[in-house]
Amino acid sequence: MIRIIRNYLQNRGKRRRSGGFSLLEIMIVLALIGMIGAGVAVVVNRSFQNAKLKIAKERIKEISQGVTTFMIDSNNSCPKSLDDLVAQKYVSKASAKDPWGKDFTMRCPGTNDTDGADITSSGPDKADGTADDIKSWDLQ
Repeated sequence: MIRIIRNYLQNRGKRRRSGGFSLLEIMIVLALIGMIGAGVAVVVNRSFQNAKLKIAKERIKEISQGVTTFMIDSNNSCPKSLDDLVAQKYVSKASAKDPWGKDFTMRCPGTNDTDGADITSSGPDKADGTADDIKSWDLQ
């Protein structure tokens, strides 16, 4: 009987350790998963912002082409606003807004593009006249 008790007491620690993970091990694994997830989130966010910039540039080009087509069809008269281009189907309604939800600004005839229109987006900060503005004359 003493032998059984002695074996039980000697093997008791072994059984506990082989039964699963300790709280510290689980916390370390969760911390590592969190750090990897944060790194992935940073990369995905940067890619998402770059995609928005590309979309804004493509929409500006589309609007510029719409202005050119409008001017050809109407004996070189400029559209009064972006809404005129949308109403007459030269530009889709979705293309009239930048990826950040603001309307593009259009000046026709333009001061930088005297044969067409100056088209600008306020960019990611949504404020006009800042360094991150996207301008049609900078894309060409």
